[in-house]
Amino acid sequence: MTEREWIQNRIKELTGWASVGRFSIITDTSDWTRIERGDIVQLGGRRFLIKGHQHETRFGIKDQPKYWVFNAVDIDNGELKIIKTVFNEEFYVHVGVFRIHCYRSPEKEGYVLNIVRGDDRFMQGYTMMDDKENRVRVIDFIKGMDLFSYIHGIEKSHEQYYYEDLPNILHNLLDSIEAIDFLHKRGTFHGDIRNDHIIIDSETGKYRWIDFDLNQHVSDYDIWSLGNILNYVVAKGIMSFQTVLKDERIDRKIRDSLEEADASAFFQYRIMNLKKLFPYLNDKLSDLLMHYTVKPRKFYSNCGELIADFKEMLETEFKE
Repeated sequence: MTEREWIQNRIKELTGWASVGRFSIITDTSDWTRIERGDIVQLGGRRFLIKGHQHETRFGIKDQPKYWVFNAVDIDNGELKIIKTVFNEEFYVHVGVFRIHCYRSPEKEGYVLNIVRGDDRFMQGYTMMDDKENRVRVIDFIKGMDLFSYIHGIEKSHEQYYYEDLPNILHNLLDSIEAIDFLHKRGTFHGDIRNDHIIIDSETGKYRWIDFDLNQHVSDYDIWSLGNILNYVVAKGIMSFQTVLKDERIDRKIRDSLEEADASAFFQYRIMNLKKLFPYLNDKLSDLLMHYTVKPRKFYSNCGELIADFKEMLETEFKE
């Protein structure tokens, strides 16, 4: 039996595909647009069957394929993997008056993967070079749901959610914030903190950070991004000025009370002063959120300050 015949048989065994057509063995991933379903990406002595593209969940819909990131399976041991090829993307984001340059860095993600090895608060993986010295990241697949989708799927009133679900979510988030502090103390950062970049592991219930390849030269970017996660979690979704002002079910006095100072500094269309909408929010949680408004009385300069307030808030208001 030739090697290609063995691979064809192994593909059928691993996937159950009725037929296996012609496939390419890819050793140069520079042009990832040419990598197709059924191809084999070979990195050193390891061979990975490409099953399709990875998608990002946004607004409850899995509609954004990441064409440089692939779902794969190690054909030798059957383990599910994510294969991340090199994508040289760069763009700018605005936080308040600041314009921040963001760019993807496989070197930075490889470094993070090295320092978090064995830490189940993070995805696990390693870097392998292809024949053209491209830094391909091979990531262990995590079975579970991202935090965005988990909260989106909770069908309860906000008040019921606040008392029944939010306490457990916040206790898990403390572990996630401490994980970011772990990175900062080692001279690096996450760089792309979003609520769909936390996977709730279906086997352990652990909240696990994914995707570390985005880079900036602003150390506070992670801290401001954590505010977006807290805003989404506490609000049970995205509460925009436009949505609230048009919702006649919300008391007019509440709608009329909203002002520019209540906005998030990161996404100014979102309401960060959530106590105006949900008066049962405890004061310590509300004060924590107010650090992330357009014109905060005070803001967090490092993760340690956020963690201290977060712990005090949990101990006094959300005891397990």
